[in-house]
Amino acid sequence: MRVALLSSTVSVLMLLAACGDKVVADSATLTGMSTFETGDLTTGDGDGDLTTGDGDPTTGDGDGDPTTGGGCEVPEACLTFVDCIAALAPSQAEAIAEQYGEGGSCWCGTPAEAQECLQICVEQLEAAVENNPTEPACHESSCSLDELDLSQPYGPIEGGGCPDALGAAQEPIDNPFGVSGGYCAPACEGLSNQCPEHPQTTAPGTCYISIGETNYCALRCYVDPTILGGNQCPCGARCQPQGAPDGEGNMRGLCTFE
Repeated sequence: MRVALLSSTVSVLMLLAACGDKVVADSATLTGMSTFETGDLTTGDGDGDLTTGDGDPTTGDGDGDPTTGGGCEVPEACLTFVDCIAALAPSQAEAIAEQYGEGGSCWCGTPAEAQECLQICVEQLEAAVENNPTEPACHESSCSLDELDLSQPYGPIEGGGCPDALGAAQEPIDNPFGVSGGYCAPACEGLSNQCPEHPQTTAPGTCYISIGETNYCALRCYVDPTILGGNQCPCGARCQPQGAPDGEGNMRGLCTFE
């Protein structure tokens, strides 16, 4: 299942060729600042600081030259923004990367222009997460399928079956409780129905699914990844909404591969 596009926010983004022009969305789609660590491009205190560092922002003759990129780092929020757009709207990925990514036109102008770009990244990311909460690329911490440790449980189903993990068989679980995707489920162990953890996740293994007389584990996650932090699901998996919210209204889910 493909994720929904970022409402009108992403669909209206168009790259403007001139250095310093900014891609902006209708202000009605922006809902405020996010919690991403963004830093401040106007008050930095080291090499590459666009206002107080040892590079000249007008002549470009120092380490912090904003026209050649020497010493000017792209804020983490903007790198995440580039990855997020690539996942949600691949046709716009190249244009967004050319402006907001490494060596992008956002970072070749004045400090004020760079700060404006940073503000756009932060606001667009918040809108993206709100509209597409299960897209890992839009969150601060995520990892791709090629980074998955295949020796661990809870991995993807391959050819309709599952490999053993940690010396034990796993059961392929497709569309658990109607949730999109599937995963390889280890069996619950012992009288206490314990489940193995996954070293690449912060979501806990929970004895959650019954097939016949056997109980199987699932990784229970929160759709909002800031609740647990880190990579809640195995690399390449999503936290798909399932079940009732917790007592504080946070939406819970299951980690599955699509």
